Formats: sequence, C-alpha cells, structure tokens
Amino acid sequence: MTTVEELYDLYPDVLYPGDLKDVPTGWLGIVDCYFAVVGPLMADTGYEVVTARECAGGLDWTWTSPLSSMTEERHQTMDEQDVLLELRSYHTCRVCGGRGFGWAAGRKILTTCEEHGVGERIVDQKQLARRTLHGVVRYDAAADELIVVDPEDV
Repeated sequence: MTTVEELYDLYPDVLYPGDLKDVPTGWLGIVDCYFAVVGPLMADTGYEVVTARECAGGLDWTWTSPLSSMTEERHQTMDEQDVLLELRSYHTCRVCGGRGFGWAAGRKILTTCEEHGVGERIVDQKQLARRTLHGVVRYDAAADELIVVDPEDV
C-alpha cells in the first residue's frame, strides 16, 4: 500500500508536508494515480493542495494555482482528474484501498469494503454522476475511467 512519505517523495513539486495529513490511508493509492497525471502537468506552476480530507464518504479535494499558469490543456486535464479522484474515492475502501461501498454509521457516511464496513450498507439505486464542462459522467470502476452518460439517465 502506498504511504504518505512515498507520495511526498514522488511528487515534491506539487505536494508539501502536511497536505495529505487528513487523507485516509486506503485512499493514498488513488491519490497516487491522480498525481501520476497531475504532478508532471502542474510542476512549476504554483499548484497547491488546499483541502484534502474525507467528507460524507468521499474525498473532498480542492487546489489552487495562479491563473496565469493555467492553459486550456491544464484546465481540461485538471477538471477530468478532479472528478475522477472524487468518484474513485466513493468506490475505494478508506482503510485498505480495496473495492468500497457506502456505509451509514450513525451520523457519518464512510466508504469501506465489506471487511471494514461499519453500520448499515447504503444500497444505491443509481450510480453517482457528475456534471462537467464536457457533459455528465459516471465512474466505471471495472475500467477505472469516466464514462459520458445521457443527462436524462441521471
């Protein structure tokens, strides 16, 4: 399993000590996938993680960068990678990084696998979708990619 220290070593141009302190261990693998694309793209742009923490079963992730460093390519790639990271988090166990599901535990919603699940499993009638500049997308966990869907199906 990927560690915080490994991520700081791999992506020193875009990660600063403490940026990932509130990210559950099981999600560090999906953060690594994110930075494998974002790290080289955003190196030397002033990219900074603003928020990286669990919220309502998913990863609340925000960042900033000077507008002058943002090209059209960077905007498009960052939009896609941000949505992909968030939707991956809803399908990844926060503890072990395995296939995750939503669980209602008291007033909290957590994403964990069957082994780490606490409370009552949330059974979704529809998959999560996000509206983007390029249409409505869903996450296909088997293919590990965003799939454009008809907005009427959401």
